[in-house]
Amino acid sequence: MGQLWGRLIPLLWLIPLHLLQLPGQGAEACSTSGCCFQDPPYPDADSGSASGPRDLNCYRILSAGYECSWQYEGPTAGVSHFLRSCLRPRRCCYFAVGSATSLQFSDQDGVSVLQAVTLWVESRVENRTEKSPNITLKLHSSVKYDPPPAEDITLSRSVGQVLFKWETPARQDDAEVQFRHRTPGSLWKLDNCGRQDDAGFESCLCPLQMDAAQEFQLRRRRLRPGTPENPWSSWSSPVCVPPEHPPQPTLRLSVEALRPNGRRQVTLHGQLPQLELPEGCLGSNSGGEVTYSVRLHMLSCPCKAKAMATFQLKKLLNLSGAAYDLAVVSQNRFGPGPNQTWHIPAHTHTEPGALNISAGANGTTMHWPAQPQSATYCIEWQPQGQDRNLTMCTLTAPQDPDPMGMATHSWSRASRAMEQKVCYHITIFASARPEKLTSWSTVLSTYHFGGNVAASGAGSPQHVLVKKLSHDSVSVDWTPSLLSACPGVLKEYVVRCQDAEGNQVSELPVKPTETQVTLGGLRAGTAYTVQVRADTPTLQGTWSQPQPFSIEVQVSQVFELSIILVSLGSFVSILLLGVLGYLGLNRAARCLCPPLPTPCASTAVEFPSSQGKQAWQWTSPADFPEEVSLKGASVVNLSWEKAQATDLDTPVHFQKKTQLLRGTPELALEDTELPLEDRRQVQGHPEARALGPSRQDGLEGNPAQVAELSLLLGDLIQTPIFSGPTHMGLEA
Repeated sequence: MGQLWGRLIPLLWLIPLHLLQLPGQGAEACSTSGCCFQDPPYPDADSGSASGPRDLNCYRILSAGYECSWQYEGPTAGVSHFLRSCLRPRRCCYFAVGSATSLQFSDQDGVSVLQAVTLWVESRVENRTEKSPNITLKLHSSVKYDPPPAEDITLSRSVGQVLFKWETPARQDDAEVQFRHRTPGSLWKLDNCGRQDDAGFESCLCPLQMDAAQEFQLRRRRLRPGTPENPWSSWSSPVCVPPEHPPQPTLRLSVEALRPNGRRQVTLHGQLPQLELPEGCLGSNSGGEVTYSVRLHMLSCPCKAKAMATFQLKKLLNLSGAAYDLAVVSQNRFGPGPNQTWHIPAHTHTEPGALNISAGANGTTMHWPAQPQSATYCIEWQPQGQDRNLTMCTLTAPQDPDPMGMATHSWSRASRAMEQKVCYHITIFASARPEKLTSWSTVLSTYHFGGNVAASGAGSPQHVLVKKLSHDSVSVDWTPSLLSACPGVLKEYVVRCQDAEGNQVSELPVKPTETQVTLGGLRAGTAYTVQVRADTPTLQGTWSQPQPFSIEVQVSQVFELSIILVSLGSFVSILLLGVLGYLGLNRAARCLCPPLPTPCASTAVEFPSSQGKQAWQWTSPADFPEEVSLKGASVVNLSWEKAQATDLDTPVHFQKKTQLLRGTPELALEDTELPLEDRRQVQGHPEARALGPSRQDGLEGNPAQVAELSLLLGDLIQTPIFSGPTHMGLEA
């Protein structure tokens, strides 16, 4: 009996399995999640359509059992997928998947994983069945590795390349890696990273674009000799890589003037470059984008706690009057990129009188207008013209304004915060939140001359020099005061002039840029003293040493005037003597050499009618004193026409003398006016017709011709003329 039961027990176990494999069982027998060993609920026929499921892959997943996945081409509405598995004929089952294109299962779901099985996909749509190609494999031996986790991938950039590196997943060594990449608007490009040999790490060296962002995806598969080819893992999540040279911003900076609140507006003008990204990198923080930020470095007040800050790019900034370095920095996953920098100089406008500094035996105290609320003050002072490295500053504790609305800071003499006779540029900043770099504002900016102005001698100009300009004015020159080198500290110079008795004192203000003044209205022979003083807006300097001078009577000027008068008198005397001498000589010449009488005014040449035919015996011109003197005599110029014949009534010796006269230059009659009768007598002679005014210039300046003419006239007068008038008047 016991043996019978021993034989029946194995058969009893086979009965349930046999019942599961019987076709035609109801759907209630496949209610479990495992593989259903019944016929599918649709006719077993292939429609032969070109569309349908394809690219079926089944494999073992180390972390999740087994999986089959496929692609489906065609309308997805109303489609139902069934994964079929057959260990051998009539030993088949199926998984109803629905519209999904993948299925995960375990080795407990009725599918053999250690033996070769055949798998395919049937898709049911619109009463039509579409089948995929069959695959046969051992599921346990076909292993699909996991893709590299994108969040664990580190990137490092070299020239023209980018290196991807990640840890090898557990129990997934001996892998082969591929990658694909694309740029904006382009298709995927597939490339191979090769077999990974490093223990614990895997890497892939990929190309880097110069000016374009890229999207990368990686996948892995197991690579072991002597084993069938394993499937590729799925593609990793996108890894976005920015270009090697990200676009550089081109902005323009403008700085406005300091406002009454101690702040100025700084504006960035222009547009930031927009980087185009691939499709998988469009999300925020994808890694392919380039971000821009502002890096601000406050150079002034180096003793503050925080000097640099980086914050999100803003087009408008409100900053104090301090000196800044501002940069717009580009940033990507590889670190900072190219940036654009500007230097904002410190506000240099000073306000004299805003700062009150008093020095005493215990130290120095400064007062300035306080902020309306409690604030921390940064006091900065720097020797004028020195390098910024020599800038000194101090921070005050937060303080409220006093009843006078002033803030105060003091230091002892032993601290030697400021040297004597040195010009300092002092700037005071205030902030209610010192840790925030953009919260500072400028309270004041001014210059201060270290030390006591009066005691140090800075208010007393040196080397006063007086130069005499005229009999009542002088020029006063002096070397500039030490205060003049400190802008806004020197208000003016004051020049004081007084006489020795102190009766007349005058003070003249002079601009701080001038070191010379002219003093006028001074009296000759009076002693004066002059002094110069340099004043600040709040203090008066000390007078320089008295510089005496006087203006003496100018004796040399009287001497020079007398010389001029004597010279002028001598010249006038010589001129008068010359005129008197000339007049005297002319009078003596007239007395010694009287002029010849004119025919009209003299009777020397009048001939009475009774003497018309008398032969006159004038033998020589010496018998007539009027003809001896040639100087100042009036002469009758006679010229004889060559074309006329000799008058028959003319004596022979007269004709010869007329021929002699023709050989001389043409003579003219000067100032001759004959009476009518005499002109008619002269016209009776051909030689006399040549006399006229047109010939009067021939004898000017020729005494020899005048003498010859006188002799000729003498002969003519001695020769009686029987035809014509009985007398003739000539003015010689």
